[in-house]
Amino acid sequence: MKDESYVNNIENYMSSVSHELSMTRFPNKPIKQLSTDWNSVVKTIYDYEDFGPELNKTGYFEDDLKKLLAETKTPEEKIWAIFNHVKSNVKWNSYTGYSCDNGVKKAYKEKTGNIADINLMLTAMLRYSGLTANPVLVSTRSNGIALFPNRTAFNYVIAAVETPNGYILLDASEKFSTPNILPLRVLNWKGRLIRKDGTSEMIDLMPEKASSDNVFMSYSIDSDGKVTGKTRRQYADYNAMITRNNISNLKEEEYLEKLENKHNKIEISDYSKTNEHDVLLPIIETYSFTGNNLCELIGDKIYLNPMLFFTNDKNPFKQEVREYPVDFSYPFADKYNITIKIPDGFAVETLPAPAAVTMEDNLGAFKFNIASNGDTLQLSILHQINEAIVSAEKYDMLKEYYKTMIAKETEKIVLKRI
Repeated sequence: MKDESYVNNIENYMSSVSHELSMTRFPNKPIKQLSTDWNSVVKTIYDYEDFGPELNKTGYFEDDLKKLLAETKTPEEKIWAIFNHVKSNVKWNSYTGYSCDNGVKKAYKEKTGNIADINLMLTAMLRYSGLTANPVLVSTRSNGIALFPNRTAFNYVIAAVETPNGYILLDASEKFSTPNILPLRVLNWKGRLIRKDGTSEMIDLMPEKASSDNVFMSYSIDSDGKVTGKTRRQYADYNAMITRNNISNLKEEEYLEKLENKHNKIEISDYSKTNEHDVLLPIIETYSFTGNNLCELIGDKIYLNPMLFFTNDKNPFKQEVREYPVDFSYPFADKYNITIKIPDGFAVETLPAPAAVTMEDNLGAFKFNIASNGDTLQLSILHQINEAIVSAEKYDMLKEYYKTMIAKETEKIVLKRI
């Protein structure tokens, strides 16, 4: 077994034998089904004292919720108010599990709890507000995929609200998550929703909407090859959650140092960010930069990668044959709009040709366009993958797509002195 790029958990693809107690039959007692099928697994878990009964406790939050909901009118406003209330008031202690450690009441009072404490509390509050809310059992990426009925298949629980337009999935343990934007650890194929009447159904956890990453960059080159420019980058949905986490985990000075090193040793100035804490909006980063090693001078010519430090230059798919699905976690759309001012005394000798690649079954698309207008070049690029998980059967097509994209992005513009 070889670990490869974009594999969520290599152990999912290893042959193994697992044993599970499916039922008990003691003298003079009825047979107890524990895990003969998914319904019995769900019933067993729901009947645990630290699961189902915790959903029925409401006294500890009722006064707070009445005040909180007084201003809300729509179901969406209710969901956001309650979700934000739990996120703001109860911190995750980093322990997973679908069984409460402290119990919802104690967790609310002490403002800390495990995953079950937080998300069963969230479910109870949503139900109290009149919404159709239920817990969803989940197996995290590190725990593997829940393939056959057993109680240890799951190690996590989130909340789901049923709406006319489908389910809204919520996890209040993650500071920067939003409705239907779950922590990456949760994005593991399917979960199992449990209703009050004991019925259950599979819920798809994988996102369908593409998370955007839009880059607007303009820069100029001088005759010595020094590049000076400005960048505005806008992240939405999963890209926004990841970026907010990256920013919050470091002091700004450390974060910018990492960014400078990652971007080919550029120097960043005038850095600012917008919507850092307003998680319902895209987060925007803006900065100026200078770089002395972003292009090559050979003789009277300048050789330049037009995307600079945003160039994809390595194909993550190198194996001849892929045994497992490619797991991108979520669909994405990366867009670049780049304006380049060439130095005085230089003219364009060579430009990369436009290119467009569209994969079958709407799996993804790459578009590359560049135009010259006097001393200014305009570049637009799209790199979009529409499926969170790509089957191994499509690997050859995906590999060829990445090969074509990287070849095009690494083509250089050649400027010659006139």
